[in-house]
Amino acid sequence: MEKEKTLYSAIPMRTWRWLGVNGAYVPAGVVPADGNDVPAGADRQWSVAQGAVRTETVVYRTEQAGRVTIDVAPGAKLHYTQVQLLPADKGHVDSLEINVAEGAEARVTIAELGAAETVSKVTINLAGDGAVGDLAAIYLGNGSRKVDLNYVIRQAGRRTKADMQVRGALKDCSEKIFRGTLDFLRGSKGSVGREREEVVLLNEGVRNRSVPLMLSGEDDVDGHHAVSVGKMDQEKLFYITSRGLDLSEAQRLVVEASFNPVLERVEDTALRAEIEQYIEERISDGK
Repeated sequence: MEKEKTLYSAIPMRTWRWLGVNGAYVPAGVVPADGNDVPAGADRQWSVAQGAVRTETVVYRTEQAGRVTIDVAPGAKLHYTQVQLLPADKGHVDSLEINVAEGAEARVTIAELGAAETVSKVTINLAGDGAVGDLAAIYLGNGSRKVDLNYVIRQAGRRTKADMQVRGALKDCSEKIFRGTLDFLRGSKGSVGREREEVVLLNEGVRNRSVPLMLSGEDDVDGHHAVSVGKMDQEKLFYITSRGLDLSEAQRLVVEASFNPVLERVEDTALRAEIEQYIEERISDGK
């Protein structure tokens, strides 16, 4: 008898079932860190004291599951970086929740790059008046990899500001689902939200599904969302290859140019170099 799948991540508002984007299940062989039996080291809980500034970095290299919860007190500032570099034969799930109080700021940078199948969910709650949430992420799919991302910024306080930018690249026969939600709750008067995704399709045969979602229980808000899906420019590709570069090198240059605005946010230069090397190897050898 086939084991029942565990729903790990669900879209805030369901849509047509045939689209296949309402939820994501835990990959085979992975024990999520959201239950009672949390794998050692997978559950991290932090807080940023009132008025303080804190920087935290989590790198998943072997952990197949992780959960992080952070409370940012009034007037505090957080810069959180999360990088996933698992081997190509492993599955991975991760959960991040950040609660942002009055006048506080959360700057979040994410790179979902490894694993055979990835399911990632991020929730940023802008609970206090004037709270700020700034989320930037990159993802890369190649081979037969599957990437599932569910990012939500909830704006509850007045005059909150949310910015979500996601950049991705898909290659070979990889698949990706991205759900990006801005949720203006009742009482969030004067709040502003921006959401945008840019994805580059490096060849035919990939499958891309993008679900930008904006929910509003308040009239006096300003929200925008957009998705840009593009293939490699053939003229640009011809120009690059005519200069002696092969196809994989040309693809790497295109991806690097797209990812750079997010990678520049990674303050650890050694980690940034490791990420760049990882991306280069993934594109060149397909593993």
